[in-house]
Amino acid sequence: MTFMKNNIYKIAVFVLVLISIFNLIRPISQNFSKFTERFNPKTYEKSYNLSQYVIPQSKNAISDETLLSYAGYRYATGLNPVLINSDHPPLGKYIIGWVTLLTGNNRIVSIIFALGNLFLVFYFISLVTKSSLLSSLGILFLTFDSMFIDQIIHSPILDIIQVFFLLLYFVFFALWIKKEKSLTIIFMGLALGAMSAVKIYFPIFVVLLSSALTLIVLKKPVIKTVKLLATVIFVTAAVYTFSYLQFFIEGNSFRIFLGTQKWIFLFWKNNSVQSTKYFGDFLTLSLFNQWKVWWGDKTYIQFVLWNIMWPVFLISGVIPSIYFLIKAIKIFFTPKVKYSEKNYNLQIVILLSSWVTLGTTYLSLLPISPRYIMIVYFPIYILVPTVLQLLVNRLKSKKYV
Repeated sequence: MTFMKNNIYKIAVFVLVLISIFNLIRPISQNFSKFTERFNPKTYEKSYNLSQYVIPQSKNAISDETLLSYAGYRYATGLNPVLINSDHPPLGKYIIGWVTLLTGNNRIVSIIFALGNLFLVFYFISLVTKSSLLSSLGILFLTFDSMFIDQIIHSPILDIIQVFFLLLYFVFFALWIKKEKSLTIIFMGLALGAMSAVKIYFPIFVVLLSSALTLIVLKKPVIKTVKLLATVIFVTAAVYTFSYLQFFIEGNSFRIFLGTQKWIFLFWKNNSVQSTKYFGDFLTLSLFNQWKVWWGDKTYIQFVLWNIMWPVFLISGVIPSIYFLIKAIKIFFTPKVKYSEKNYNLQIVILLSSWVTLGTTYLSLLPISPRYIMIVYFPIYILVPTVLQLLVNRLKSKKYV
């Protein structure tokens, strides 16, 4: 009987992994020419110089993919990063440029980070649940995500790089919860610093807030919590600043650097649309495929890549997150009750629940673009299998703490 169960288990893992591989390979094979064509910097330079970024009223608009490809190449070949696409920090474009120089193709970087995200999802779930089946289920969820596939096809884009470092941060956080080693905190800071330097840094403040909430409800000592957050913030700031190394090499001072950061903040502040008109847009897009846009003459449009899995996973992620956060808060106010190593699964669920809840709130306050949602959905693909195991364990034992 045990032998049969083991075989069924292995077959199930094999099937899930096989489907995931197929889901990944299909869009790559269908767009194979994009990943084999040679990057021509002259062509991209010409497109950029005729675009809206150089000629404000230009009719030769270029896409984000073209802009990032050109900017990344120029950064990687020594250009001061504040001279092109300076409204975002430079690390993501450096990565695009370095991979372009290494491979001769500007789109392969998206495949690399797609694989990286798959690995982190699998590893994270495996770390917590010790289950290959649940880990395989997590990567299956990810490869069925239409935005994940879109990031591979329409590449390079910064979001798939940004979410990779977000997941990496949570992996190191999970490792710290397990062993509480000081070195792990440094890695947390490095990951969050990389995330902050890939794309505009606003989401990292939500990450820090969710981290603080997690540490508090897990009843970590105040001094330990303050030291962890202070170290993470310091390392994050250092990584962000270091991403502008070329800027400093060319003789610019730290004071001028702070001025460029003020300019970035004011750029987004002055160019932002009236956010109050778009409150809840993340929810309407995810649940009903009603996307409120800030251009054109239509109030709402539908997103062509939306599918029924979006509302299913959002509900499957948000409801358990709220439930476990409420439970964690109740435990927090229960005297003499502490978490033990046996509650590791629950502690990680609380960590992810904090992010999913606050991340969903954050995105609901913004004018949304579909690719922004990955920073909430990818952690949900880790949370759902982890919660499944927790619920199974609850059936076996009603002891949470």
